[in-house]
Amino acid sequence: MEQPRRNVLAGLGAAASLAGCLSVDGVRYPDEIESSDESNTTLEAGTDESPTDNSTDADGYASDLIQRIAERTQAIVADVVWFAISYPRAVESYNQAVDSVIETIDTVRTTIHQPTMPTAEMVDRLETVGYNAADRAETAFEPHFSPGGLLRSRTDMHIPALARAARRNDADRFVEELGRMRLSFFQIQTPVYVSKRFSRDPIHNRLLDRLVPRATGDVLVEVAVPTRRGFTTLAHEPYVDEDGSYPPTFTADPLPAARRDRLRKRLGPVVQSSERTEEVFLTFTSRPDPVTRQQNAFRGPPSDLDGTPLYVQQYNDPERAREQLSDILTAGATEGMASITSDVTPRTDSVEWHRYYHREAGSDRTNLDEFPGVQYGYLLQAGPFILATGFSGDAWEERPRWQGQLTESWLFQNTEQPT
Repeated sequence: MEQPRRNVLAGLGAAASLAGCLSVDGVRYPDEIESSDESNTTLEAGTDESPTDNSTDADGYASDLIQRIAERTQAIVADVVWFAISYPRAVESYNQAVDSVIETIDTVRTTIHQPTMPTAEMVDRLETVGYNAADRAETAFEPHFSPGGLLRSRTDMHIPALARAARRNDADRFVEELGRMRLSFFQIQTPVYVSKRFSRDPIHNRLLDRLVPRATGDVLVEVAVPTRRGFTTLAHEPYVDEDGSYPPTFTADPLPAARRDRLRKRLGPVVQSSERTEEVFLTFTSRPDPVTRQQNAFRGPPSDLDGTPLYVQQYNDPERAREQLSDILTAGATEGMASITSDVTPRTDSVEWHRYYHREAGSDRTNLDEFPGVQYGYLLQAGPFILATGFSGDAWEERPRWQGQLTESWLFQNTEQPT
């Protein structure tokens, strides 16, 4: 949140009275800017030559940690794009697979008029179509969802009873079991069932695990891929229907166009569309808890949760991303590199980001609209990706603990994650 100018100046005055550097909530408050040419970069001087990130190699990887971030970002972006583009086709293929079972059941039913008419061949046919449907559903949904076991279990549930009835020439019981099998498959094809079992609103499959590996029950993530059919959604654990419990109500879509435009304006020259292959907006915030009193339940647009934005741009390759990063840095200025960890004591295994600032967005400071204003944020190149976060009219040292639930994201997780 932005702070009034007088409060910020008072806080900085108190910090400046201390000798040396003071660490507060993981943010360093220097008593004076270092006198070296490199650290005394200004907006005007910084445009002459872009600061160089000496921590990265020719492919944009600074270390194993940055390479890991690039790989995880690639997996996340691929999953998001799948939900935006391929998910509807996957649902259609799944429904067609289930339809094939129901149609076969109906066909078999129309041929039975006498006690001896059910045959073992009919049972084999039903078993085959059930297993084939499972294979088709797997092809459509995996590895994002695993529907194969669902369809196979529904098939296995009915085949033994059908086989017994056919062997005994008991058409009555055979037809009865056909009806049960039909209902069983019909129930897993309804829009309500499909939208919950294979949900993309909210997303709570492996994508959620990748976004917030250790906090899937605590964090809500807004997701938007505007270039992919304007796709937006939420990613969080679903709320269980329980008597006496009131879940939140979201009254608007996540990350609508107006919010994305405001974020782009704040980012200014960070937004580089040339040869960009994907653009993804994310925000990370605490997942609202269900409550026991309806008037206390959250109700409003997701933006009211005040999440921390993360902006991701993907390019054709690391070389192109590096060129774009150079253009971004030239259009503004930097003030060294810093970790965005919120730890009071900076971790030795944390990745350092460019501390970047620019004037393109104008001021959002209290009572200072007559000045151009500066936006301060953080930039990182990881392989073909440029990531941007923490952009604000408040300078870096003025807002400790700004990261919020972003600290639960894959950017902060340095150990292996499930694939």
